[in-house]
Amino acid sequence: MRKIIIMSLILSIFGTSCASRKVNINKVNSVVKSDSTSVTKKEVVTTQDNHVSVVTDTDEIEIVPIDTTLPFTINGKEYKNAKIRHKKTKNVLVDTTKIKTSEKASIETTVKKSAKIEMIKKDIDKQSNNWWWLLILLLIALGYYTYKRINKTLF
Repeated sequence: MRKIIIMSLILSIFGTSCASRKVNINKVNSVVKSDSTSVTKKEVVTTQDNHVSVVTDTDEIEIVPIDTTLPFTINGKEYKNAKIRHKKTKNVLVDTTKIKTSEKASIETTVKKSAKIEMIKKDIDKQSNNWWWLLILLLIALGYYTYKRINKTLF
């Protein structure tokens, strides 16, 4: 009889559970990382051309008297005893200089963006099952009833 009561108690304890437990875990991990570097190169070349030309015409006439007794005529003018020296000069001055200006610029832009989101939500839902107490009480009553029944037949 004791074995039956002990076995019924052990079976009732292992047969039912105390409570049921539900666990909900919501986990959000978000890592956003953005590194960027932008390099802009700018080069400006300016060229200035100088085309300047200066032309000078020089016409020199030199009249020097040598002998005063002999007359001569030039361009409708009459000269007596003179020596004429005529010199024509053409002078061309050309300026073709080039002025070249170069400007270099480098612009560097750095963009950094970093975001880190970590959210953990844990919900535990624990519901207790109280029916096992009733089962234990019934088993005790059943055990007591069988014990009395066996006791009456034996004694």
